[in-house]
Amino acid sequence: MLEGKVLNERYEIIKLIGGGGMANVYLGNDTILERQVAIKVLRLEYANDDEFITRFHREAQAATSLSHPNIVNIFDVGEEDQIYYMVMEYVDGMTLKQYIQLHAPIEVEEVIEIMTQITSAISHAHDNGLIHRDIKPQNILIDPYGQIKVTDFGIAIALSATALTQTNSMLGSVHYLSPEQARGGKANRKSDIYSLGIVLFELLTGQLPFSGQSAVSIALKHLQSETPSVKEFNPRVPQSVENIVLKSTAKDPFHRYQEVFEMEAELTHALDPDQLHVAKYEPPDTDDTITKAIPIVKDDDSVKNNPVDEETTIVTNGTKNEEQDKPKEKKKKKRKKTFIWVTSLFVILFGAILLALFVLPSLFQPKDVQVPDVSGLSYEEALQELEDLKLNVLKEEEHDEEVEENHVIETYPRPDDTIKEGKDITVYVSLGPEAVVVDDYVGKNYERIEEILLEEGFNDVKFYEEFSDRPVGEIIAQYQPSPGDEVVPRDTNVIFEISKGPEKITLNRLIGLHVDEATDYLKDRDLSADIKEVHHDEVEKDHVIEQNPSANEEIEKGQVVELTVSKGPEPKEPITHTESFTVPYTGENNEETDEPEPQEISIYVGDMNNKISELYQDVEMITDDKTFTIELTIEPDDEGTYKVIKDDEIIIEKTLTYEDVEGE
Repeated sequence: MLEGKVLNERYEIIKLIGGGGMANVYLGNDTILERQVAIKVLRLEYANDDEFITRFHREAQAATSLSHPNIVNIFDVGEEDQIYYMVMEYVDGMTLKQYIQLHAPIEVEEVIEIMTQITSAISHAHDNGLIHRDIKPQNILIDPYGQIKVTDFGIAIALSATALTQTNSMLGSVHYLSPEQARGGKANRKSDIYSLGIVLFELLTGQLPFSGQSAVSIALKHLQSETPSVKEFNPRVPQSVENIVLKSTAKDPFHRYQEVFEMEAELTHALDPDQLHVAKYEPPDTDDTITKAIPIVKDDDSVKNNPVDEETTIVTNGTKNEEQDKPKEKKKKKRKKTFIWVTSLFVILFGAILLALFVLPSLFQPKDVQVPDVSGLSYEEALQELEDLKLNVLKEEEHDEEVEENHVIETYPRPDDTIKEGKDITVYVSLGPEAVVVDDYVGKNYERIEEILLEEGFNDVKFYEEFSDRPVGEIIAQYQPSPGDEVVPRDTNVIFEISKGPEKITLNRLIGLHVDEATDYLKDRDLSADIKEVHHDEVEKDHVIEQNPSANEEIEKGQVVELTVSKGPEPKEPITHTESFTVPYTGENNEETDEPEPQEISIYVGDMNNKISELYQDVEMITDDKTFTIELTIEPDDEGTYKVIKDDEIIIEKTLTYEDVEGE
């Protein structure tokens, strides 16, 4: 255990506050600057592992090169007794993962504020040639004021990376892993952008986009599955914000943001009025980017492919030479016949052209038709009217909040447009309002659920209040519709039962009651008693002297009521009384020696510690008057007695009661 150890005669380790794969994090105290710090200590089992030590130093070097308000500061790095440590800024807060678990789904405005801080930090790291490679909420801290701190650049890789850094390409967490990292590829700036998109998804929905039974199955989903729609989990997220998720998590890195600052800029303006209703982001069609091979045609090939051209020219020239040798008269007759045939053919062709242009179209071309307005008609009525106009009807069905089921919403082409007979016309037919599946809202805050349901178009949301041990405003029952029902929101009233907190009880006056009577009263009202007994000279034993809360106060069921109960008057303690007396010497001198004859003195005491039948002290012989002192210990309502015998004669016998000595 490292608690209590002082590193470098400066950093006192107080307690363990966290840990990771290769190091533990302790709360520490900088004894020189008198401030709290976080001390990251390499796990002792890796203290002799050169690779881990190298990685630990790499984290320190990477992080110390960064200075940004949203990146945890590194103060010091050192080693003592094979304890490798790094002293960092202490952030009094929690991880972003814990914050999501407590508050998800988080309001969009707060999500934007959090993400702009994170992207600012990562952009700064990229500008300094560092890639984080393990962006996840567990590596992001948030303090009570909403200040973000990105930490754990332990697997950050410099753009000018060495072979050592490249061996760690799969150290990132699989839930936030980019497709290129999942394939085993090297992480780059685009990988950090992908992980930022997953963090943004989790902030908006409170859930991860991909989950599975194993790390492999999750990695495959990053490779193969499109990112789910944020709006399916949280319909209140604007399209502009969802687009940032979709673009940053595009499978193809070329379709993501080129730099993190581009993502930060879009986050900053995502809630601008002109951005709230943008079209959904679709990645470009990758087929258009495929380079197609074009065959190369050589000059020799063109010559080889046209060997007949020159031959043909030669034959033509030969024929022409023969014709020049015919007689001139034969040439004139041939010209006359040719003229007649050509003229006749021209007349026939001209007539055919006129026929094709002006006569045949009117006989065979489809007629023009003006599209009628069939909106609001039943589909059968519209179908009959359009087919009568010799139009080819295509039916498309969709939900509509206004148009009755099986009735026409609109057509395309639109009413009054002119089209030809036989052309397609698409008729959009209503399926009626779209039904939704009702969630189970028990255990959730009523005001928040009411807001969501009204935004979804529910007709009315009502509630009834009941006493409950659940927090005030929490939904404790869902009367209608039941969870799992499919309903049309505009036609549905929702009724909940919500908690108004524990029932209040007006407390009676319990002072003066016997303790059993008071506790029975509390038990009947689901209250508990905390009993304290004290001595009291006036209140009878086992009766209530005081109560807290006091009478007529309103308290909740289950609350504890403090009762002070009398144990009766405080019992009196035995009193030790000191008694002094003088025994006179009454003997005579010895006739022979003229010395006083000794007298025998015996003292007997009867009290709580001594029996009157036994000597109180050894027999003493006196030859002169002597003063004796004894102690009598007398119990309440009792007495103490002592007697003094001189030479078998009782000279003093006295009894003292407790009252006689009380108050001394």
